[in-house]
Amino acid sequence: MILPPARLRRVILCLALSGALPARAHHGGAAVGMSGPEGPGAAIETSSPLPLPQGTLFLMVKAEYAPFQQFGFAEPENKVYSLFDTLVAGYGITPWLSGYLFIPYNVKSQAGVGTNLGFGDPGLYVNFGFKYDDGFRLVPQKESLDELMDWHFSVFGFATLPMGPTTAATPALEWYAPDMQTGFGSPSFQIGIAAEKQLSADFTWLADASYQYFFRHTYPFTRYQFGAESRLNTALAWRAVASPGFRLDLAGEVNLLNLQRDRESNSAGAMEALQASGGTVLYAGLGVRAYFGRFSAALAARTSFARWLNEGSDQQGSEGLEWVRVALTLSCVLPL
Repeated sequence: MILPPARLRRVILCLALSGALPARAHHGGAAVGMSGPEGPGAAIETSSPLPLPQGTLFLMVKAEYAPFQQFGFAEPENKVYSLFDTLVAGYGITPWLSGYLFIPYNVKSQAGVGTNLGFGDPGLYVNFGFKYDDGFRLVPQKESLDELMDWHFSVFGFATLPMGPTTAATPALEWYAPDMQTGFGSPSFQIGIAAEKQLSADFTWLADASYQYFFRHTYPFTRYQFGAESRLNTALAWRAVASPGFRLDLAGEVNLLNLQRDRESNSAGAMEALQASGGTVLYAGLGVRAYFGRFSAALAARTSFARWLNEGSDQQGSEGLEWVRVALTLSCVLPL
């Protein structure tokens, strides 16, 4: 069936291009974005503030592969790679409010230890969108191409539910370390803001900032708390090709990530900050995404070009020490 142009724009506009848990080397992640054949563009890691159109169902699968640099000090137990797979389902509750469910499946490999795989903690994401047009107002039911040129903003919240396993054991029947488990064991909460401005018919600027907090968890072998994460992302998306039913975007991004130190119980039972954990990383990445009617596909790669890790010479298998992070997403929308 060939969709009329007006409905085709609506269908492609609500193709959210990626969405997942906020990233950490042992957590995985991405952002929520959307774009249309004639509207604003979207990035890969930087969230778009645009909500899904009301009554629209969104489905996506995402895979992110992160192979780690190997160092002599970590032999013979260098972390080799992590693979984060995520199934996403979203729904446009109102024109200005969207909700998403994330179901992750993680694979983590460490030399001399083993490969742990299993479901992670599912997450719930809510995006509240508004815009500025002679004052702040909620995103309306419909917007013209001129209205899409206005500043758009959103406030979003995210929470993970502790349903992923935290007691997986190695082939030698020893517990995997907390960062090698596929679940957190306790809830985590994130809050953030996003902004977007279409600079011209072909160029869109996006930015977001967020903070995520992880509660401590008692494992059979220790008590552990992952460090809080602060993020600041910015991106420029270029609509390189556009025709009825097809669009090709290129996006460049810079992602700033600050990780607080992880904490673990000591011999006295008190929580103390861990050495060789946490720090700040600056990533740069490029991505390409294509739209085909109701379907979308995106491929992106990013790497760190600056890092300030705590005791960085003793860290391995953490953010900033990947060779590269490669992400692939496939998505579709179903107007209900």
